[in-house]
Amino acid sequence: MALTSLAASMLVAPHPASAAPPLVGDPAALVNPFIGSTNLGNTYPGAVTPNGMLAWSPQTSRGSQVSTPAPGGYQYTATRIRGLSLTHLNGVGCSGANGDIPIMPHVGAVTGSPSADTADAVYASTFAHANEEASPGYYRVGLDSGAGAELTVTPRTGAGRFTFPASASASLLFRTSNSETGSTGATVHIDPATRTVTGSVTAGNFCGPQSENNRTDYYTLYFTAHFDAAFAQTGTWVDGALRPGTTDASGGTGFSSAGRPNAGKGSGGYVTFAPGTTAVEARVAISYVSPAGAEANLASENTGKTFTGVRTAARNAWTEALSKIRIGGGSTDQQTTFYTALYHALLEPTITSDVTGEYLGSDRQPHRILAGQRAQYGTFSGWDVYRAQVQLLAMVAPKTAGDYAQSLYTYAQQRGGEWDRWLLQQAKTAVMSGDPSGPALAGMYAFGARDFDVRGALDSLATAATVPTANDLSDAGCPVECVGQRPSLDRYLQLGYVPADDCHCWGGAAETLEDAAADYALSELAGALGQTARQREFLARSHNWRNVFDPAAKADTGLEHNIREHVAAVTASAENPPNEVAANLTDGDLGTKWLAFATTGWAQARLDTPLTVTTYALTSANDVPERDPRDWTLQGSADGVTWTDLDTRTGQTFADRGVTNVYALSSPGAYAYYRLSVTANGGAPIVQLAELQLADPAVPTPPPLESPYAGWMRDRSSDGTFVGGFSPSTERGFVEGTSARYTWMVYSGVADLARLMGGSQVAIARLDAFFRDADGTFDFSATNGTRYDPTNEPDIQAPYVYNYVGAPWKTQETVRAEIDQLWTNSTGGIPGNDDAGTMSAWYVFSALGLYPFVPARADLVLTSPLFPRAEIRLPTGRTLAVTAPAASASNLYIQAVTVDGRASTKTFIPARMVERGGTVAFTLAATPNTVWGTSPSDVPPQASSM
Repeated sequence: MALTSLAASMLVAPHPASAAPPLVGDPAALVNPFIGSTNLGNTYPGAVTPNGMLAWSPQTSRGSQVSTPAPGGYQYTATRIRGLSLTHLNGVGCSGANGDIPIMPHVGAVTGSPSADTADAVYASTFAHANEEASPGYYRVGLDSGAGAELTVTPRTGAGRFTFPASASASLLFRTSNSETGSTGATVHIDPATRTVTGSVTAGNFCGPQSENNRTDYYTLYFTAHFDAAFAQTGTWVDGALRPGTTDASGGTGFSSAGRPNAGKGSGGYVTFAPGTTAVEARVAISYVSPAGAEANLASENTGKTFTGVRTAARNAWTEALSKIRIGGGSTDQQTTFYTALYHALLEPTITSDVTGEYLGSDRQPHRILAGQRAQYGTFSGWDVYRAQVQLLAMVAPKTAGDYAQSLYTYAQQRGGEWDRWLLQQAKTAVMSGDPSGPALAGMYAFGARDFDVRGALDSLATAATVPTANDLSDAGCPVECVGQRPSLDRYLQLGYVPADDCHCWGGAAETLEDAAADYALSELAGALGQTARQREFLARSHNWRNVFDPAAKADTGLEHNIREHVAAVTASAENPPNEVAANLTDGDLGTKWLAFATTGWAQARLDTPLTVTTYALTSANDVPERDPRDWTLQGSADGVTWTDLDTRTGQTFADRGVTNVYALSSPGAYAYYRLSVTANGGAPIVQLAELQLADPAVPTPPPLESPYAGWMRDRSSDGTFVGGFSPSTERGFVEGTSARYTWMVYSGVADLARLMGGSQVAIARLDAFFRDADGTFDFSATNGTRYDPTNEPDIQAPYVYNYVGAPWKTQETVRAEIDQLWTNSTGGIPGNDDAGTMSAWYVFSALGLYPFVPARADLVLTSPLFPRAEIRLPTGRTLAVTAPAASASNLYIQAVTVDGRASTKTFIPARMVERGGTVAFTLAATPNTVWGTSPSDVPPQASSM
């Protein structure tokens, strides 16, 4: 990858060990936008300003016009580009979204419809990373076709330089209908007289493949493009028909029954420049309100400016934003990783209002920002961002955070008081679970955001948390996109938890934990506003997490004499990587699963030696019974070619999710291969199975993989009983996680959780087993459902739990191991989806040694800083300084801490320091101090219910 050459000149010079290292002078020079573009990070490298509406970045391809290699549009290993789109999302999952208005420089004649080029064979181009460069506010690529593009941006507009070989025809394609997840409509209009191309796309379909409820459009994006060169030819296309000489076209891709864009459908236009043209410049702008809004944005932000001037202004905007936190010391790679994480954390939310103040409301009507607002913001990945990202945003950009909070409240008002957990621009998508708006707003308020109607917002959130709505009682969109703000709120109020039966939610246990976290946030916000009665009401509700903790829950140890340690390989007819794969089927973790998109399928195990299986067992997966195998045959083979039927079953059912059915073989034999061939399932288009166990009485029973401890979060029925089929690795009742991971998702009652587990020492031992293998090495792979998952949000705070149970040195070594092993200056340098900057915010806080464990509070839990020196410019204008002169790869253990010159054994700093500033000084060494911070009085503030 190529970073801007400025980076080389800005490297921090070595300094004497006795001197304080200098603070970084130009943090933008250290940003590597390619970090996170593999390893499922789903970042994009294109040109964008902080929170910019317009993000101009490539849409890469692996040969399918209707499928993007990674959400966000870009994957480093996909070396074909189909267009340079004007909008993007950072780090999201599902199938992505946005990617609107791809503009593609094309070399050669336009001889067919680009929509008909479904394999991206003609109107896309390969490229080499040696011909690619990215830095904050700038992107450049040279295509193998001979064309090239340089892009830079203002918040709502872009400037592009496009180059072509002199010997070939030079064109630009406007693939208006080809948004990342398709479109329901699109228009293009070419005006040769004014050298402009204008149009629109109506798009949305976020997580449409996951739920048909979202297979619709949410917004119309309008664009304008002004050129400095005349058009020699124009043309348009609709579906498969190319229409040379025309100037207008319309038509979207539509969505297939699988929620994907329809291949071969759509419209667009092209302009061809005069023969011999080698360079063209364009100024583009977008608006979610109207064509006039796009023109107004262009006129205000990008008229009379040179490309270089726009690029310089974009770079300066990033320098200002990134300079809110200045670090000193560490390696260049560490500094690059840090500032790239801060960069990614400041990409969202995105501006949705025009320079005129108009924006598209959640009712899809035009509105105007309120007095005092600088901008309206959209895109709220609430389930993710409430855990670290909004706190960081508020700390470094309080005015933006205040406008963001007001935007969320205003959108809720336009929807009759309903807040949403995942907004795409202004639009409700209902993706994920819980009610994250409360923790998000409380967190932003706690960290310095003040410029919003906080009392009105709290009233609205409290009403939504106490008055059930029709949506709260609806199954529409479930499980992934349940339409209720508080699913099954009526029963949560009645029972103190969301029950597993008829929950109108993704998972009852997860919903309960999320709602308890939201209730605590409302309590904190009410307390900050002096509303003591409301504070007490929601504080009492925040303890509801205890209602889904089953002290008797423990793992199913599985079949005796299980032969899983003799399985050399597992293959299948089909699978769903990266997680729902055949390799999970015999691993002994009853919560993992194999999934095939078919009504039938097979999976087979190859053993390291022939064994005589006499008993086998199948465990149902966590989703729906229609996916369970119903009819199957277990077969054996000596060579994997010729098979013998060993046992055939028909009409089988499983009593519940996660239930294991055991079967005996009447005529066993010694075989090196065993195959489960599913010939029918319960009727769904998917076969899914959690575990296949094979047992040979001659094989010693292997040690259980599941945790031996009792006491876990667990899905619970409305009659008070806990659901069956439990194992700590079960995903039943949980959202993108397991019981083992969600058990630690108690933000405001960690001490109570430890007591329920049997005390702090038991909690410490359980944490050790959660983070480490039996030999003591850290396991950050996220492949074992009973272990920590650093790639997703529910347990990202878990390394800091040690601070609450008297073992802070273990927080220090766990956080540092995660930083060192998973966060790198490479394309794979983010562990999984960045989720609108949430994971990057985790890194920023953790590298500083300060972490917002409780989302609604500004107390910061301590760990060892990565850098010897850091300064945070706070909303008040004051500075919060962090010093750790001995910080190094080996010196990762806290020996002592002083706060404003006074010795402290507290494992946190109080919230007032986020407002008033001060200095936190760490003394670090290479060996753990097992005394510092271990007293019960050193524990961060908690809300006890016991």
